[in-house]
Amino acid sequence: MSKKRSSSKNPEFGAKAAFIRSMPTTMTAKDVVAEAQKQGLKITEGHVYNLRSSSTKKPKSGATTLSVSNGGAPVKRGPGRPPKVARPTTTSSTSDEGALRRAIAELGLTRARAVFAEVESAFVGH
Repeated sequence: MSKKRSSSKNPEFGAKAAFIRSMPTTMTAKDVVAEAQKQGLKITEGHVYNLRSSSTKKPKSGATTLSVSNGGAPVKRGPGRPPKVARPTTTSSTSDEGALRRAIAELGLTRARAVFAEVESAFVGH
């Protein structure tokens, strides 16, 4: 048979947790239990330890979203899995070559060819 709760005897729901949270964290669990008894609350040291430890934990989430370079869309990864490493799309032997490749990509191939033709004519004519 289950017990019936009497509103006159039992404190309001959450009153014990609120009381524990109102105590300074520097106060020992034993002292918190003693202080609660003075207020008419029955709590255990285990309850104090449990509540304090759960308040310092980070909230759990099913999956974390990492911004990984894969075409602009973020990738969902499960907890505990290492992050996906973004691989470079091109490999260049020098930083100048890499800068040239980026410039060509920004200009577009047609415009870059026109620029190369102008540069080539300047070298040949000079």
